[in-house]
Amino acid sequence: MSPLPQRILVTGAWGQVGRHPVPLLLARDRTVVAADLPGAAPGRSHELRATGGRLVPEDLDITDAAEVDRVIGAHAPDAIVHLAAVVSPPCYRHPDAARRVNVDGTRHLVEAAGRLQHPPVLAFASSAGVYGPRNPHRLGERIGPDTAVAPVDCYGIDKLDAEQLVAASGLPHVILRLAGVASPEPPRGPDYLLLMRAIPRENRVHMVDVRDVALAFANAVDRIERVAGMTLLIGGDDTFALTHTEVQDDMLEAFGVGRVGPGLNLPGDPQDDRGWSFTDWFDTTRSQELLEYQAHTWGDTLAWVRSSLGVRRRALRIVSPLVRPLLRGGAALQRRRDGRGPWADPWDLVARTYGEHVLAPVPATTPEP
Repeated sequence: MSPLPQRILVTGAWGQVGRHPVPLLLARDRTVVAADLPGAAPGRSHELRATGGRLVPEDLDITDAAEVDRVIGAHAPDAIVHLAAVVSPPCYRHPDAARRVNVDGTRHLVEAAGRLQHPPVLAFASSAGVYGPRNPHRLGERIGPDTAVAPVDCYGIDKLDAEQLVAASGLPHVILRLAGVASPEPPRGPDYLLLMRAIPRENRVHMVDVRDVALAFANAVDRIERVAGMTLLIGGDDTFALTHTEVQDDMLEAFGVGRVGPGLNLPGDPQDDRGWSFTDWFDTTRSQELLEYQAHTWGDTLAWVRSSLGVRRRALRIVSPLVRPLLRGGAALQRRRDGRGPWADPWDLVARTYGEHVLAPVPATTPEP
């Protein structure tokens, strides 16, 4: 059996996901090179140094091949946890710049790693976005290891292209396709709000606690002999298999706003296979057997969110009777302003907001004789 990796490079180390594997790996007494954009390291990085191991913050722009060479060469990591990415929907605003991070950055990383005398293990974060829209009225089964990929947007295309770079790299690697990641620090901003209201209310969504994602990556690099060359689906246990409205209401309740119900979103068209989001329920049987990462339930995650908000949640609960009708009314006004019909049709709204170029071409159909 090979020795466990002692020096681990984490890219995107201070992002929503990356900030969680770092303390976990430090607690395992590893040296963690925490790499992210200049200025991204949080003020609490000094606290992490007391958790065990050795923390080495490193500025890194992975779109700069020379910088990637410098960091890889200087630290010669035994393993790389590659989390740096521009995700959807922010990537829709600047898809070419996002691709330089998501695809070119991954290329720089695998090429630099391949030049080391002892090539490192690579654990790569991919996404459910590679699967494209999933109509629950036609697709009753969960996404499994053999489910075909058909990305609908530039993010899914980027992730699939990056996966192919990783698979062809010659490095010992594992690809982890992540479900929807839940934490007390949810993404914010108008792009996320637009995507949230675009998704059909009954769309299936598989969530996963970010702490379990961190455990999956930490265990993946330690168990590479068991998972090398595999693509694994990372989602929470069955309590995380929800609908979009359930996730939305549960999180709003955890924040202190309370449940709003299905009125924030339109239903999905059962006859339109493209009119759904790329989220769906995962079959996590194999990934859980190999990585043993599902340590939390959905209820645990919601309790974590509630406890993390503290006084902010109490303040929201006071004004929640006013906030809920405002949310419902605002959603209705936005639908009228956007000229939307009776069905959700999320990719039409995305295309009208950001441009058709952020979506994959619609497959040509052969007319029936």
